[in-house]
Amino acid sequence: MTRVPPENPSRDPGGIPLKEASLRSPPRPVFLQWGALGLILPVSNLFRLSKGLSLGELGFSAAFVSAVVIVLELPTGILADRVGRRRVYLASLAFFALSCLTLLASRGFLSVTAGFALYGVSRALSSGSLEALLIDRYMEREGEARLHRLIAATNAADTSGLALGSLAGGLLPMGWSALAPNAGRYDGNLIAMLALTAVLAGIVLRAVPEETPRREGRESIGRFLSGSLRAITGSRELTLILATMIAWGFAFSAVETYWQPRLADILGSVESSWIFGVVSTGYFLAALLGSLAAPLALERMKMSPYLVLFLLRLLTATFIVVLAFQGSPAGFAAFYLAMFFWNGMANPPEGTVLNLRIPGERRASLLSAVSLLVQLGGLGGAAVFGALVAPLGIPGIWLVGAAVFAASAPLYLAARRAEKAGVRL
Repeated sequence: MTRVPPENPSRDPGGIPLKEASLRSPPRPVFLQWGALGLILPVSNLFRLSKGLSLGELGFSAAFVSAVVIVLELPTGILADRVGRRRVYLASLAFFALSCLTLLASRGFLSVTAGFALYGVSRALSSGSLEALLIDRYMEREGEARLHRLIAATNAADTSGLALGSLAGGLLPMGWSALAPNAGRYDGNLIAMLALTAVLAGIVLRAVPEETPRREGRESIGRFLSGSLRAITGSRELTLILATMIAWGFAFSAVETYWQPRLADILGSVESSWIFGVVSTGYFLAALLGSLAAPLALERMKMSPYLVLFLLRLLTATFIVVLAFQGSPAGFAAFYLAMFFWNGMANPPEGTVLNLRIPGERRASLLSAVSLLVQLGGLGGAAVFGALVAPLGIPGIWLVGAAVFAASAPLYLAARRAEKAGVRL
């Protein structure tokens, strides 16, 4: 599953159902979805600051949005499994458009946070839909042995859209400022997002068929929910995997929330917004290269995916530490991109070990549960780092995040031992 920042969420699952014939090629609707989101990513926190938020309020605003996703994540995943992923996805597009409209009119902490909270609703509604369909149908055709290839391919489609959207998102504020000097600097980004969302909705309505209701849809909600929870808690191996994801959400909230203000401090200005777009695009491309390299490494090295994940988590934590000490734009960009290469390389093996342990009939709801746990980690991180950024500074909280990230790496080795022992709780 792809990890991108929450507005990122380097690792934000979501998507739409596709026709059987399109499962072997990167889906254009998904590319558009992530391209639309990419338009705001390189300037999302600069946008918040331009609307009157302080550095401390960035973390608390992100924490509130995470709370919205947490409350809705699992119920919307169950809804997608029961009533159809296409319908739920279309609802997510409606909330995404409403978020953009609200942000256009926003000013101050409350209205800006409300606008991003609507995006949180959209995110919860879309979480896991495409991934569930792709994985179920791929496993029916190809079996489990090459699942990591599918995950790498879908990561590539997602990341390509984010990369191109982010590049455009960094350039748009400069052109928009010249075209509409009295408007908000980042309003052009939001208008472009609305336009792409309208195009995407049209494609979905025209090209994506309604799903045949699942037989499991007749199961009571209480029984469906309890079955999903048993699937999570009944396996020590799965529980340990999920614990690493909570740690990821916690640690990366420091990087995701504060990389733009940190780079602005290094540059001394936010006027050259194209730099933020280039860095954001580069980070998605670095994650894409890592994701594409992972299947080759797994197949040639014949290593346990858990051992690979252990080593990659330590490498990523090391690069976060080095990033914290960078004082030049070139050094910042180089280590920021290298860090996301290693992080991106972890996506296919982690997605593989996770999805092989999830029942297919509950895949959308359980992937939503996974996303919920990542959000819980992010919520905790946003609150903690929002409180610590004033006394420690941005480099200081990055060191704390790196320490948490490294401390979680041995959980993969514990999961490997549980796999070999066949431990169930």
